[in-house]
Amino acid sequence: MEEGHQREYFRLKLEHALCAEMTIVLVKGKTMEIGSTTVLIEDIGAGGLRFLSHLKMPANDQLVLQFETVMCAQPLKMYGHVVRTTRWEQDFYEYAVRFTMDEVQHQEINRLVNRLAIRYRQKREATDGRFLKGDRREFLEKMAQASHVLQAKERS
Repeated sequence: MEEGHQREYFRLKLEHALCAEMTIVLVKGKTMEIGSTTVLIEDIGAGGLRFLSHLKMPANDQLVLQFETVMCAQPLKMYGHVVRTTRWEQDFYEYAVRFTMDEVQHQEINRLVNRLAIRYRQKREATDGRFLKGDRREFLEKMAQASHVLQAKERS
């Protein structure tokens, strides 16, 4: 756990970033239907997660995000809002997200995080999830380039 932060739940720093599809699902209580983008989850716990993205978003509890991924061979869908934004390596952003889900969902995430932590302690590599084995910066650069290409196509 990081020093200086009081957390309600254990937070696991991942050895390899976990790829997740992120979608904005609510803005100020209104349902949104926008596409998704792949983000890199750096750490996760039952109370929230920290991720990297090429997109710039505000820290705002009126913006509800959905994250979909696979961890410990189980599909996982999580909802939350950004509580902190910081710049990461000049061109990208790091976000801290607090989950806004019911207690049963918190417990399910906690169970999977604990299972993954045990695998790390046993020095077993986590292969039953969407983990990035390559360089995070290169991955985010590819995501940004793909996003620019898509925006250019939509304008023409």
